[in-house]
Amino acid sequence: MKFALLIYGKENINKQLTPEQEEEMLILHRQLQDATVEKGEFVASARLDWTETAVTVSSDDDGAPLVTDGPFADTKEQFLGLYLLDCDAQADAIGYAKSLPLRHHRVEVRPVGWCRH
Repeated sequence: MKFALLIYGKENINKQLTPEQEEEMLILHRQLQDATVEKGEFVASARLDWTETAVTVSSDDDGAPLVTDGPFADTKEQFLGLYLLDCDAQADAIGYAKSLPLRHHRVEVRPVGWCRH
């Protein structure tokens, strides 16, 4: 079954990390990637760019596409990245989420209803 690990955090904190702190976090991400690739559970991962680079596509009241600058939601935490894993059980996905740097981040584990390779 496929699970998404959705990583949230505060961009202002991430932007202040030293190169050494950033590398400490990346080591944990590489370890997760290596472990899931080795077990055949890795499907995909992505690190999102900062929210100021985002645009949101929605529609106006008449249903015509509308493109606006920035993310749709103004929140305290931002969506920073994700993993898509193919695990036997949700407990396995939760275990991987626990291995990520959690001091400044939260990881939402959510089953994925459909996905094509």
